[in-house]
Amino acid sequence: MGDQGEPFVGRGSHLLALDGQLAHVVAGASRIVLVDGPAGIGKTALIGRFVAGHPDAAVLKACGEENETGLPLGLLDQLLSPAAHDEHGEQVLPRAPAADAPTAGARLLDVLGELQTRTARPLILVVDDAHWADFSSLQALAFALRRLRADRVLTVVVVREADDPALPEGLRRLLAGEGTLRLSLTGLSAGEVGELAAARSGALPPTAVVRLLDHTDGNPLHVKALLEQVPPARLMSTAFPLPAPLEYARLIEQRLADCTAEAQALAAAASVLGMSCPLHRAARLAELKDPLPALEEAVGAGLLDEAPEPGGPRVSFPHPMLRATVYRGLGPVLRHALHRAAAGQADSAYGRLQHLVHAAQGPDDTLAGQLADAAHTEAAARRWGSAAPLLRDAARLARTERDRERYGVEAIEALLWEGLRDEAQAVFDELPGDTASTAHRYARAMLLPFDGDLKQGEPLLREAWTTCDPTADPELASYIAGMLSFMTLSLNQGLDAAEWAGRSLRLSARRASSTMLRYVRMTGYGLSGDIERGLAVAEELPDPSLVTAADVDLLCGRGLLRLWSGELADAERDLREAVFICRDGPMMLRIIAMFQLGLTQYALGAWEEAVRLLDSAASLTDDTGNELHPTVHSAAAWVLAAHGDYDRAEWHLSQVPGIPVVPGTVMTESRRARAVLALLRGRPDTAAAELLPLLEAGAAEGLCEPMSTPWRDLLAEALIGLGRLDEADHALTAFEALATAREHAAALATGCRIRGELLAARHLPGAAEEMFGTGLAHAARGTAPYERARLQLALGELLRRTGRRTAAAHALQAAHETLTGLGALPLLERCARELAACGSARAAGCPPSSPDRGPVLTPQELAVARLAASGLTNRQVARELLLSVKTVEYHLGHAYTKLGISSRVGLVTRLPPGPVGTR
Repeated sequence: MGDQGEPFVGRGSHLLALDGQLAHVVAGASRIVLVDGPAGIGKTALIGRFVAGHPDAAVLKACGEENETGLPLGLLDQLLSPAAHDEHGEQVLPRAPAADAPTAGARLLDVLGELQTRTARPLILVVDDAHWADFSSLQALAFALRRLRADRVLTVVVVREADDPALPEGLRRLLAGEGTLRLSLTGLSAGEVGELAAARSGALPPTAVVRLLDHTDGNPLHVKALLEQVPPARLMSTAFPLPAPLEYARLIEQRLADCTAEAQALAAAASVLGMSCPLHRAARLAELKDPLPALEEAVGAGLLDEAPEPGGPRVSFPHPMLRATVYRGLGPVLRHALHRAAAGQADSAYGRLQHLVHAAQGPDDTLAGQLADAAHTEAAARRWGSAAPLLRDAARLARTERDRERYGVEAIEALLWEGLRDEAQAVFDELPGDTASTAHRYARAMLLPFDGDLKQGEPLLREAWTTCDPTADPELASYIAGMLSFMTLSLNQGLDAAEWAGRSLRLSARRASSTMLRYVRMTGYGLSGDIERGLAVAEELPDPSLVTAADVDLLCGRGLLRLWSGELADAERDLREAVFICRDGPMMLRIIAMFQLGLTQYALGAWEEAVRLLDSAASLTDDTGNELHPTVHSAAAWVLAAHGDYDRAEWHLSQVPGIPVVPGTVMTESRRARAVLALLRGRPDTAAAELLPLLEAGAAEGLCEPMSTPWRDLLAEALIGLGRLDEADHALTAFEALATAREHAAALATGCRIRGELLAARHLPGAAEEMFGTGLAHAARGTAPYERARLQLALGELLRRTGRRTAAAHALQAAHETLTGLGALPLLERCARELAACGSARAAGCPPSSPDRGPVLTPQELAVARLAASGLTNRQVARELLLSVKTVEYHLGHAYTKLGISSRVGLVTRLPPGPVGTR
């Protein structure tokens, strides 16, 4: 953390504030501190002094480096590398590679939990110069920090500007949140400047101190530079103007010039390798057989710092400005030679290529091709954050305008897959060539959906398709067709999406592994109602247990189609295996698999697991800015509403932005969820208001399927509640027609229930009863308990109203048993009222108010307890729920207290077989 021998003055209030935050951490509550201020203001020195004052704390630290902002997860590797070893240098934690930022964040969370388990000391996590860290590491950091709830971790993030656009939006929100302490450093006071001067070169008179303060604005780095550069006599004399603080660079150059050739060579090599590097690598690059004398000299001159590490010392520059000065002073010949040599000694393909890029003297097609090949390898593994900077460098090094344009377009696509809209725009602005070219049109169309403009993007892509030549340029044609498949899928044009995806795959086989085109193709067929054709895409896929990571997109697609077709047991097997395969990424498919498995568990009646999965998937979309954000939050709200947890359902819906309905609307999920919530609360007018605009706008084909995106059934139910029976009949008839055409048992059962309610409202009880019976027959063909219970409840209500109380009680008791198992409180209370009206003894155990469902656990306590009871260790539970181990221990301890047990052994017997109450 810098030279602790340097004089340190001031910052007393800041140190006290940091001490206070650490005290909270010692007590068992994680804390975040943001330290910001301009270059040289003393941020690193402050944190160094704070850490030095707490030798009892364990410390993990990393520093962003200006020349490594494009190295994906580079900063995170700095944190994880020392954490994987104990104090003797022995590796105690595996260092599995991460495919994406959230997966890496989960890895960091795991490591932090292991460190806390290994030692009783509090942990200080320092990220210095975060504004220069790679984007994916900062995303991973934000992911982990949001999940440190009951951990003894103090995180200190150091930046120049708190709202720096280089920081991911999620991290900026976290650092601006109420739970984060912000310490903004300004210049030293006159007294502190005088104290610093006295410590370094002797006391100065007040006039000289004020002069120095005015000239430097109290910036400690500039003050120290002038104290070293200007004799005290000149500081005290107004006859001599003080040099600009920026002449700090001249001071560094002079220090370097006063060193031996060996020390200069070591500093030069280190500057090429970054802000820090192992000593042996710098020595090898500098061609020094014995680097220790040179290191000792460089440290004595204040050019380098040394830190012992397992495997040998590590050298670093005390300040980024110092490293930049040394690097700029190399001159083009030496800089080129050192980078070429460093490329030959690099321990990774990425490092080799980056040094070659820095050594390039102009366009280089060979190097550009190597960069593009490496990028394609990363893209095939869906590591878009790694692919993008490689493609951007390839675009800058390619000789021909066509290649520069092509690589630039690929870089834009990779950046957009990573969610980096602003960076993609910057690459687009650099594209060479005709702005009306096919590639330009394609790139512009890719950007539009990220601005919420799907409607203009589709015709632009179609224009690009008409102007491209698939025979002459199949790769570009494949890109355009692939983007058209995603665009039309977003517009719920299922068949178009499937056909465009098929075209793209035929034009470029490479796209199958690097994108989700196969999944889009299957989903498109499903949205068009052609499940069999969609399943045929994955007909060669083996049993789920034999599927590899390369085909997990097909497994997700097959699981989704099986869910939509009502093959719930097979869907569960596919999707559970997909979640397992994607546990280390890619995150997009992990979210999809968790979301779809949550819906499957809801349909099967495993509502607790459904809520857990959907909550976790929603959290991941929050962290990644994933496009499924509104869909997953809406699904979670739907399930929670059925549970009767209206507050949490409302919260999820509050996370979904309002989207106006236009012809061919692209968003129904939040409207459906709001309609469900309104109907369960007995507000059919609110439900109808949400859904009628969909009817009036003329929804696209994919928005009408009764098995994937049902809403007409909800609209019919709301209109029946409002007495608008003819309108309800019209909406229901369209729903029934498609349900019949698809032969979907659950949809047919739903249609029969609502048709029965419509017949009852028209005072045709006999026909209504017959319809309910038909619906129960359809429900018996499937495994969806909620719809069966709803039919039994509707039948029981009808029978009671027509005076057949015994038969009514029989139907209602069957509904009551199923609804109790599900924890469907709203309908359970309605069922209790009906049983009471029948005079049933069963009603005595189920009062209209919330029934007694055992101990009251919070949702998180319940999820942790259920998984612990299944035999998982705390660490496995933490990984499953994307929490820290300490948070799991915290929730488990509270669950033990509420359940009256002292260990996880009691969970198996103490947790009721049905749902445990939540609040």
